Amino acid sequence: MTLTVLFDLDDTLLHTNMPEFIPAYFGSLGQTFSNLASPKQIAQQIQFAVAQMEANQDPSIGLHEIFSQNFYPPLSTTEGENTETLTKFYRDEYPNLQAVTGQVPGVLDLIDWCRSQGAQMAIATNPLFPETATRQRINWAGVHPEDFEFFSSFDNFHFTKPNLTYYAECLGRLGWPEGHVIMVGDSLTHDLLPMETMGFPTFWINPPEDNPGRPHGSLSAVKSWLPEITSRAPVELVNTPEVNNAILRSTPAVLDSWIKENNGTAFTVKSSPAEWNMTEVLWHMADMEAEVYLPQWQQLLSDPSILLSAPDISQWAVDRQYHCRSITEAWEKFVTARKKSLFCFEEIDQKGLFQTTIQHTIFSYATVSELVAFTARHDRIHLRQCKGLLDFYKIY
Repeated sequence: MTLTVLFDLDDTLLHTNMPEFIPAYFGSLGQTFSNLASPKQIAQQIQFAVAQMEANQDPSIGLHEIFSQNFYPPLSTTEGENTETLTKFYRDEYPNLQAVTGQVPGVLDLIDWCRSQGAQMAIATNPLFPETATRQRINWAGVHPEDFEFFSSFDNFHFTKPNLTYYAECLGRLGWPEGHVIMVGDSLTHDLLPMETMGFPTFWINPPEDNPGRPHGSLSAVKSWLPEITSRAPVELVNTPEVNNAILRSTPAVLDSWIKENNGTAFTVKSSPAEWNMTEVLWHMADMEAEVYLPQWQQLLSDPSILLSAPDISQWAVDRQYHCRSITEAWEKFVTARKKSLFCFEEIDQKGLFQTTIQHTIFSYATVSELVAFTARHDRIHLRQCKGLLDFYKIY
């Protein structure tokens, strides 16, 4: 049975000492940008840009882009004009912040044990820092970034904690793993409750209360807790409109990252001649979204009593020559249609239609919520398929 572990970073794998770390970080950045504004103004501008990242619900825009759009223009500058300054800061000044942090006992033992069990691991830290800043903190913790499938930063993510969509983005990037999925973190609000809302077990690192009513303790205690979890049957993903909406919003973001992080050859490799490559998978998803799912949501909003029908898609891949088309164009078509679908879900929710029973040529009778759940499951299946193709390409 597979095991997937999401670890928070700050004050979980690393004693970051945030009450000292953040003021020192802002102060150091303020000095670095002192030619642009006062340290106080720089700190305020960072906080404003971070707030915009935290508010993002658009799966087509990465956090880095949002930060740049909201940090630099009010200071009458651009990111490009400050690239050299930032590179020097993170190379020469940021490492000094290690002095206010400390390593956590048992971290190496836990990571080594998880690796020995064949567990898939990722660092699900709030992606408010650039890649180099997060990479350095991982190294300060005494572990290797390469031991993890990914670590989230504002360079490779679109959503932030504690949004369910952030956790859906994490799990999507892992290919929606089957088997046991657990979260280890120190924050009830940011780490535990979102994953528990999705149905997954969690472990609370050093809670501020004596008896929090959930698995808790030091990082060293996680090692003895994990076999207890894996001895049981894996839990099922919670099937609610809230969770399914997070999945559907996160899928274009996951695909966006994969397209940006890999070269064109990765999208044409097949694990076997009879299987689709990633380009074909994404064109299938794009056409399904634009020509099957979106029209259904629009028809439901127009008149829920009308029989919903679906076209015959069995020959689309061949007739439309998915294999020789652009994956970027497929993603653009997919995200455009998906964003319209997400607007429809908001209106469906406002009208209280999720529990409405509809007639469908394929499903016979189903609730709108069940139809949304089917669409989210379709996403998970194909993200798992794409992740397998990307993994295959790495050893191809």
